Amino acid sequence: MAANLATSSEYEAEANRLRAQIGVTVGALRSGLTPSNLASEAASRVGMADLSWGGAFDYASKRHPVPTAIIGLGVALWTISAVRNHDRRDQLAVVTAPLRDSSDSIVQSATKVFRERAEAKRREFVDVAQSQVATGATLLSDEIGKKLGNVIDRIPGGINVRPLIESSVQVALAAALEGLLRKRARA
Repeated sequence: MAANLATSSEYEAEANRLRAQIGVTVGALRSGLTPSNLASEAASRVGMADLSWGGAFDYASKRHPVPTAIIGLGVALWTISAVRNHDRRDQLAVVTAPLRDSSDSIVQSATKVFRERAEAKRREFVDVAQSQVATGATLLSDEIGKKLGNVIDRIPGGINVRPLIESSVQVALAAALEGLLRKRARA
Protein backbone atom coordinates (compact mmCIF):
# COMPACT_ATOMS: atom_id res chain seq x y z
CA MET A 1 0.00 0.00 0.00
CA ALA A 2 1.53 3.31 -1.09
CA ALA A 3 1.38 6.34 1.17
CA ASN A 4 -0.48 9.38 -0.15
CA LEU A 5 2.18 12.03 -0.60
CA ALA A 6 1.38 15.66 -1.11
CA THR A 7 3.08 17.21 -4.10
CA SER A 8 4.62 20.65 -4.18
CA SER A 9 1.62 21.90 -6.17
CA GLU A 10 -0.70 20.61 -3.44
CA TYR A 11 1.37 22.44 -0.81
CA GLU A 12 1.26 25.55 -2.96
CA ALA A 13 -2.52 25.22 -3.36
CA GLU A 14 -2.87 24.85 0.41
CA ALA A 15 -0.69 27.93 0.97
CA ASN A 16 -2.82 29.89 -1.53
CA ARG A 17 -5.98 28.73 0.25
CA LEU A 18 -4.54 29.89 3.59
CA ARG A 19 -3.57 33.26 2.05
CA ALA A 20 -7.10 33.68 0.74
CA GLN A 21 -8.53 32.87 4.19
CA ILE A 22 -6.20 35.45 5.75
CA GLY A 23 -7.34 38.01 3.17
CA VAL A 24 -11.00 37.34 3.94
CA THR A 25 -10.33 37.55 7.68
CA VAL A 26 -8.43 40.83 7.35
CA GLY A 27 -11.22 42.27 5.16
CA ALA A 28 -13.84 41.23 7.68
CA LEU A 29 -11.82 42.78 10.51
CA ARG A 30 -11.40 46.04 8.58
CA SER A 31 -15.10 46.33 7.84
CA GLY A 32 -16.07 45.23 11.34
CA LEU A 33 -13.86 47.75 13.15
CA THR A 34 -15.64 50.88 11.97
CA PRO A 35 -17.04 53.03 14.79
CA SER A 36 -20.64 52.50 13.65
CA ASN A 37 -20.20 48.71 13.60
CA LEU A 38 -18.54 48.76 17.02
CA ALA A 39 -21.38 50.82 18.48
CA SER A 40 -24.01 48.58 16.84
CA GLU A 41 -22.31 45.45 18.17
CA ALA A 42 -22.06 46.89 21.68
CA ALA A 43 -25.73 47.92 21.58
CA SER A 44 -26.86 44.52 20.34
CA ARG A 45 -24.88 42.71 23.03
CA VAL A 46 -26.66 44.62 25.81
CA GLY A 47 -30.07 44.27 24.14
CA MET A 48 -30.43 47.86 22.96
CA ALA A 49 -29.87 47.46 19.21
CA ASP A 50 -33.28 48.84 18.17
CA LEU A 51 -33.56 51.62 20.77
CA SER A 52 -33.34 55.35 20.13
CA TRP A 53 -31.45 57.69 22.45
CA GLY A 54 -34.65 58.28 24.38
CA GLY A 55 -35.37 54.56 24.51
CA ALA A 56 -31.82 53.85 25.64
CA PHE A 57 -32.11 56.45 28.40
CA ASP A 58 -35.47 55.01 29.46
CA TYR A 59 -34.02 51.50 29.47
CA ALA A 60 -30.95 52.58 31.49
CA SER A 61 -33.00 54.59 33.97
CA LYS A 62 -35.32 51.65 34.66
CA ARG A 63 -32.57 49.04 34.83
CA HIS A 64 -29.90 51.13 36.62
CA PRO A 65 -31.59 54.24 38.05
CA VAL A 66 -28.85 55.43 40.42
CA PRO A 67 -25.91 55.27 37.97
CA THR A 68 -28.09 56.88 35.28
CA ALA A 69 -29.05 59.71 37.62
CA ILE A 70 -25.41 60.25 38.61
CA ILE A 71 -24.32 60.32 34.97
CA GLY A 72 -27.14 62.74 34.09
CA LEU A 73 -26.23 65.02 36.97
CA GLY A 74 -22.56 64.92 35.96
CA VAL A 75 -23.37 65.80 32.34
CA ALA A 76 -25.63 68.65 33.50
CA LEU A 77 -23.01 70.09 35.85
CA TRP A 78 -20.33 69.73 33.21
CA THR A 79 -22.50 71.57 30.65
CA ILE A 80 -23.34 74.37 33.11
CA SER A 81 -19.67 74.76 34.01
CA ALA A 82 -18.61 74.87 30.37
CA VAL A 83 -21.25 77.49 29.53
CA ARG A 84 -20.36 79.71 32.52
CA ASN A 85 -16.63 79.65 31.79
CA HIS A 86 -16.85 80.84 28.17
CA ASP A 87 -18.45 83.66 26.26
CA ARG A 88 -22.16 83.35 25.54
CA ARG A 89 -21.62 83.59 21.76
CA ASP A 90 -19.57 80.33 21.68
CA GLN A 91 -21.98 78.22 23.77
CA LEU A 92 -22.44 75.49 21.18
CA ALA A 93 -18.70 75.17 20.55
CA VAL A 94 -18.08 75.19 24.30
CA VAL A 95 -20.43 72.26 24.81
CA THR A 96 -19.55 70.28 21.70
CA ALA A 97 -15.74 70.56 21.87
CA PRO A 98 -15.41 68.63 25.16
CA LEU A 99 -18.00 66.11 23.94
CA ARG A 100 -16.05 65.67 20.72
CA ASP A 101 -12.81 65.26 22.66
CA SER A 102 -14.40 62.71 24.97
CA SER A 103 -15.93 60.73 22.12
CA ASP A 104 -12.62 60.82 20.22
CA SER A 105 -10.88 59.44 23.30
CA ILE A 106 -13.45 56.65 23.64
CA VAL A 107 -13.18 55.77 19.96
CA GLN A 108 -9.38 55.72 20.17
CA SER A 109 -9.50 53.42 23.20
CA ALA A 110 -11.94 51.06 21.51
CA THR A 111 -9.90 51.10 18.31
CA LYS A 112 -6.75 50.28 20.25
CA VAL A 113 -8.42 47.34 21.99
CA PHE A 114 -9.77 45.96 18.72
CA ARG A 115 -6.43 46.38 16.98
CA GLU A 116 -4.69 44.55 19.80
CA ARG A 117 -7.23 41.71 19.59
CA ALA A 118 -6.87 41.58 15.80
CA GLU A 119 -3.07 41.43 16.16
CA ALA A 120 -3.37 38.63 18.72
CA LYS A 121 -5.65 36.68 16.34
CA ARG A 122 -3.22 37.30 13.47
CA ARG A 123 -0.31 36.02 15.57
CA GLU A 124 -2.36 32.97 16.54
CA PHE A 125 -3.17 32.29 12.89
CA VAL A 126 0.48 32.70 11.82
CA ASP A 127 1.59 30.36 14.62
CA VAL A 128 -0.88 27.71 13.47
CA ALA A 129 0.20 28.15 9.84
CA GLN A 130 3.88 27.87 10.81
CA SER A 131 3.15 24.74 12.80
CA GLN A 132 1.32 23.16 9.86
CA VAL A 133 4.10 24.11 7.44
CA ALA A 134 6.67 22.60 9.81
CA THR A 135 4.62 19.41 10.09
CA GLY A 136 4.30 19.23 6.30
CA ALA A 137 8.02 19.81 5.86
CA THR A 138 8.78 17.04 8.36
CA LEU A 139 6.47 14.61 6.56
CA LEU A 140 8.00 15.54 3.21
CA SER A 141 11.52 15.11 4.59
CA ASP A 142 10.65 11.71 6.06
CA GLU A 143 9.12 10.53 2.80
CA ILE A 144 12.10 11.76 0.79
CA GLY A 145 14.36 9.91 3.24
CA LYS A 146 12.43 6.67 2.73
CA LYS A 147 12.48 6.96 -1.05
CA LEU A 148 16.15 7.92 -1.00
CA GLY A 149 16.91 4.88 1.18
CA ASN A 150 15.19 2.62 -1.36
CA VAL A 151 17.22 4.13 -4.22
CA ILE A 152 20.52 3.97 -2.32
CA ASP A 153 19.95 0.32 -1.44
CA ARG A 154 20.07 -0.49 -5.16
CA ILE A 155 23.42 1.27 -5.72
CA PRO A 156 26.51 -0.93 -5.74
CA GLY A 157 28.75 -0.41 -2.71
CA GLY A 158 25.94 -0.91 -0.20
CA ILE A 159 26.32 0.26 3.35
CA ASN A 160 29.78 1.79 2.85
CA VAL A 161 28.64 4.57 0.51
CA ARG A 162 25.16 5.13 1.95
CA PRO A 163 26.07 7.99 4.38
CA LEU A 164 27.98 9.86 1.68
CA ILE A 165 25.18 9.57 -0.87
CA GLU A 166 22.46 10.47 1.67
CA SER A 167 24.36 13.57 2.77
CA SER A 168 25.01 14.69 -0.81
CA VAL A 169 21.37 14.27 -1.83
CA GLN A 170 20.10 16.05 1.29
CA VAL A 171 22.43 19.01 0.67
CA ALA A 172 21.33 19.15 -2.99
CA LEU A 173 17.62 19.06 -1.99
CA ALA A 174 18.14 21.77 0.64
CA ALA A 175 19.93 23.99 -1.89
CA ALA A 176 17.18 23.45 -4.47
CA LEU A 177 14.45 24.28 -1.95
CA GLU A 178 16.33 27.35 -0.78
CA GLY A 179 16.70 28.48 -4.40
CA LEU A 180 12.96 28.02 -5.01
CA LEU A 181 12.05 30.00 -1.92
CA ARG A 182 14.40 32.86 -2.84
CA LYS A 183 13.02 32.92 -6.38
CA ARG A 184 9.45 33.16 -5.05
CA ALA A 185 10.43 35.85 -2.54
CA ARG A 186 11.80 38.03 -5.35
CA ALA A 187 8.71 37.56 -7.52
